[in-house]
Amino acid sequence: QQPESSDVAIVGGSAAGLFTASLLARQGRAVRVFERAEKLDPVSRTLIVTSRMRRLLGPVGERAIVNEINRFELFTDGRSAMVPLQEPDLIIERSELIRGLAREAQEYGARLELGRRFASLESKGTGVELTFERSGTAACERVAAESVVGADGAYSSVAKAAGWPLQPTVPLVQALVDLPEGMPAD
Repeated sequence: QQPESSDVAIVGGSAAGLFTASLLARQGRAVRVFERAEKLDPVSRTLIVTSRMRRLLGPVGERAIVNEINRFELFTDGRSAMVPLQEPDLIIERSELIRGLAREAQEYGARLELGRRFASLESKGTGVELTFERSGTAACERVAAESVVGADGAYSSVAKAAGWPLQPTVPLVQALVDLPEGMPAD
């Protein structure tokens, strides 16, 4: 059986993968996004991004903003300094952003295929053939694509299958804290 074909196969339903899907689908490309999760229910987590996100994502990004940072205050050795920002940094809710990007990508014609775990890729002539394992079954699905975008995270299985080195990472810690009374939210 011939694999189903697509111009672009995107592995990973992350913000990067879904934004890429939206951009490509707007240009008329046949785009399929393969996400291993059974349903699009991203973990709630905030991120700090630059104001450039507003210009890039428009209303989808705007709906994900939960706060703005207009300045940094540095404290050391009993001294402090305030550093105002020319444009505010934005605190966004990642889960809202991902859901909004998924809706937008689908509105432009991208197909979101859930429950597909990337297994392998192989060069085939002018394109690539990818294999996905389907959740809950022993079945595999083969997909032919002209291009592949690996948006499956820092430990990308796509990059590994292509023979690319992993990107360096650093651990991050995130915490929700109550601001002291009288402290401005920005």
